[in-house]
Amino acid sequence: MTKRELGRKILVAGQGGKSTLARALAADLELPYVELDAISHLPNWVARDPDDFKRQVEMLLEEKADGWVIDGNYAANLDGMLVRAADSVVFVNLSWSRMMWRILWRTIDNIRNKRVICGENVDSWRRAFFSRDSLFWFLFKRRKLIHTRVERTKLWVQGNTAWIQLDGAKALDDFYGEQGISRN
Repeated sequence: MTKRELGRKILVAGQGGKSTLARALAADLELPYVELDAISHLPNWVARDPDDFKRQVEMLLEEKADGWVIDGNYAANLDGMLVRAADSVVFVNLSWSRMMWRILWRTIDNIRNKRVICGENVDSWRRAFFSRDSLFWFLFKRRKLIHTRVERTKLWVQGNTAWIQLDGAKALDDFYGEQGISRN
């Protein structure tokens, strides 16, 4: 396998493994890693105003003009700004059931270990599983729309942006091998 040239501005989007992949790419390429969820969520799980979110991302792109690896699914919220700015978009497209299992185990681990996520926030059993802000309820209610993210994100891709779609766990594993990186 040959390592793909991804450029210096890489957006990792999709579901089921995008954050781990984005962190591994950033470390390997010695580029700053940016988690969009950390920009979108203020302390105490307050959602940032959409216009302010856009401004924050615009400023980030200016500050990190030499390169970045950004992790997140905000193409429509940002009017395709990140997709158009990227040299490459790597879209992780795992099955809904695989994605849900990964999120379940990650959430349990985050709660048990009181990991800081999405900026300065820590999840709780109540918020993660029983609140209307629960990621599980969001994904369950929108399960039929989750895989339309592929086409919706692709709409923003310009001619000079490479599109890499990783359909399934094997494709994701193969990409790790091809790039010579590992999950940490």
